[in-house]
Amino acid sequence: MIHHGCKDLPRYLTGATAMILALYFIYERRADLIVLTASSFLFLICATDTLYSRIPNLANAILILFGFCFQIHEAGFAGAGWALLGMLAGLGLFLVPFLLGGMGAGDVKALTALGTLLGPGIIFQVFIYTALFGGAMGALHALFAQNLRDKFLVFAGTLRAGGLTALRDFRFPKASQTEPLRFPYAAALAFGFFAYIHWGGIMKLLAASNT
Repeated sequence: MIHHGCKDLPRYLTGATAMILALYFIYERRADLIVLTASSFLFLICATDTLYSRIPNLANAILILFGFCFQIHEAGFAGAGWALLGMLAGLGLFLVPFLLGGMGAGDVKALTALGTLLGPGIIFQVFIYTALFGGAMGALHALFAQNLRDKFLVFAGTLRAGGLTALRDFRFPKASQTEPLRFPYAAALAFGFFAYIHWGGIMKLLAASNT
């Protein structure tokens, strides 16, 4: 389990919120097998990603298998094709951010697994919502990052000690080690899915906001 003090507050806050939402949808939409299954999956991966910074491969594999079985049961051979398209869509949408180092392999596998269950159209909508929530979560985690806090304290100390005239000579100290900002992305994926379930497609939401 990871413990880094105050800077991990957003990790536990967003993770716990995502898990509570998952439990809500498990109860509220228990008659909808797709929502029930996806919510259960998201609860599990949010718990492991928040506490251990990992998403179990077994959970992804089980959801992929279930997704194919469900789609085949619903639509036969065409359902298998639909599950495959959803799986490829989920893989492709997160592949570029993964190759650029912006997220882990577990996040890619999780969207791939969800795509198998949801299909290509819905997983694309979930991806858009997820990107929006991911950006907001990235900003929140950055505010609690140790380097940012250290720089702010140095900046505040400069103002207090030398006044505004010291600003022209002030430089942020360079960190001895530059590490990319990393945070559990399973919560962003959960928020994206629940936003789609609650609000519908992003275009529908935008249209509603303009009326």
